[in-house]
Amino acid sequence: MSTLKSLALMAIVPIFGILLALCALEVGVRVLVPVRTTQGPGWSDRPPFYFRSPSVPSMQDYPHVVPKPSDVFRIGVVGDSFTFAPFMQFTDSFPKKLEQILNLNDTTRRVEVINYGVPAYSTSHEVRVAKKALEEGGDVVILQITLNDPELKHHTPSGIPENLHDPFAPLKLEGRSGWLARNWRSYGFIATRLHNTKTHQAYIDYYNALFDNPRTWNPFTDSMRRLVANVRGENKPIIAVVFPLFGIPMDSNYPFHRIHSKVQELMSSLQVPLLDLSPIYQGIPLERLQVIPGVDRHPNEIAHRMAAERIYIWLEELKLIPEEFLLKDKFATRLGVRDQRPLAAPSGTPSDQEPSNAER
Repeated sequence: MSTLKSLALMAIVPIFGILLALCALEVGVRVLVPVRTTQGPGWSDRPPFYFRSPSVPSMQDYPHVVPKPSDVFRIGVVGDSFTFAPFMQFTDSFPKKLEQILNLNDTTRRVEVINYGVPAYSTSHEVRVAKKALEEGGDVVILQITLNDPELKHHTPSGIPENLHDPFAPLKLEGRSGWLARNWRSYGFIATRLHNTKTHQAYIDYYNALFDNPRTWNPFTDSMRRLVANVRGENKPIIAVVFPLFGIPMDSNYPFHRIHSKVQELMSSLQVPLLDLSPIYQGIPLERLQVIPGVDRHPNEIAHRMAAERIYIWLEELKLIPEEFLLKDKFATRLGVRDQRPLAAPSGTPSDQEPSNAER
């Protein structure tokens, strides 16, 4: 009998210890881990409606005249959804913000920066788009590169399908799992952490594979060479900008610097100037840059404005903009209605003077 009691005790003690540990874990999770919901914040800052000119069939831009009028300097921006700007008014996209900057001076001519971006396009699709930009009078072609451009698609996309499955989306615990997660918080915490770890690595592996697998890399480079050759054949300048991915913070652990370098090497071999926009987003929280934080990883209005400003400075450095369109006034502050502190001192070095009382 004593032997049976000893065996029972030996079985009960570990079970009790496990239950005690689970209880301690549950208390710790409830105290230390904030409650997260997958239902969204209950508000949205996306536009209540989207507009376009009734005279154009596209959601991309304003109408433009073909052939190009003689008083127009035209820049064609070729790209995918990062150029098109889903969930945003087209006037907030970086091509339109760049256009606003370039039309500030009082000149007899004007600049058109035309948005040719199509969501879900790969570089293979953009070869003919670049030709179209030239046929419509493009004086400069800006090619926007996203790190999914080597994707192989055997159809011609026209946009992003609604309710598209996202393999890297946050975990949604529904039904019995959802009920269990609400009542057993440590289960929900562990399940979410395991899911996030898995999808985080899958996200990294997916984009690395696009640039490492010859099946996707070789068609990408072939398409890029054809696109560049077509533009050069028309004796027009072509430059390129590459965006970072906004699914992982732009910090020291950003895992795609190697891919950015590989793109840089490719464009250098083609003698195409490339602007990497990653540095301007360094250290900025993702929720400040994503168009729908935690739901859609496209860049938002802030990210587009920042891109347009950096691209303008770069175009100025490359001397690709006629003198009459270059900004005459740049200010380091905008705190009042009078002129503010200039961005740069007359010597070309930044001014460290504070605004005067009149400026305040």
